[in-house]
Amino acid sequence: MSEYSVLFISAEGGTAEKIEALLRDDQTPAVEYTRVEALFDGLRAIQDRPFDLVVSDLFLPDGQGLATLRHLHQHAPNTPVIMMCHAQDRDTAVTAVRKGAHDFFCYEDLDVANFLSSVAGALKNSGGQGTGDKEAERRTNARFECHLAVSYQTLEKPFLSGQGSSETLNISSKGVLFNADQPLEPGQLVQVSVDWPARLENQIPLKLVAEGRIVRNLNGVAAMTIEKYEFRTRRTPAQSAPATSGTRTKPSRSAEAAKDNLSRPGTAAGGSARGV
Repeated sequence: MSEYSVLFISAEGGTAEKIEALLRDDQTPAVEYTRVEALFDGLRAIQDRPFDLVVSDLFLPDGQGLATLRHLHQHAPNTPVIMMCHAQDRDTAVTAVRKGAHDFFCYEDLDVANFLSSVAGALKNSGGQGTGDKEAERRTNARFECHLAVSYQTLEKPFLSGQGSSETLNISSKGVLFNADQPLEPGQLVQVSVDWPARLENQIPLKLVAEGRIVRNLNGVAAMTIEKYEFRTRRTPAQSAPATSGTRTKPSRSAEAAKDNLSRPGTAAGGSARGV
């Protein structure tokens, strides 16, 4: 049985796989690792079970900079967090440590020995909190809504569209389960749009746009694989300006500039790096 558990949140693809390999090859069989690609998936994982350590990218498709750390601290205030970033974001990572992160490391100049030592130190310190205390913390954390609004449309004939809701949406497992009032058939190419619960910079509403194929449709509930996806900023109903899909550019570091840009696109297995 595992003595410690680590949650790794990263959408960096090959780079994340190298970090995950380091964690798993550290001759620490008593450590269990869980990896997800989006902040929302990570927060849902934290709601489902307690972790002894979170290793997370500073910039995620649905979490940017210090807002990522704030979300993690909100949902697991007593769990140490190690932030991963690129060299260009070092200053923000330093600020994150000042704001309560356990440590940070840059992908480009990662010192493996120091990284593994930091992980071991965080696990050792986190081990002082009893399982009962971590379970109590998890139960008192804020919960995300279960029903997410979904709009969908087929991208090939027959052309269908509709509205529904989703109770199961996990980027990391490459799947969406949603209610559909149209006769979607297995194999059909579909695009879904979901109002995302997590917010960019902790304030800007996000919309997930994902593309994939229907696996099955039983009793009005459709299952779809995620082949590629991206996050777009969206305006709240109170705002008069129309929603914008922005351009596929690198996300701005400020909340105001982020309103006109896409968040970093994600790529599911076999998908395109350009997103939807």
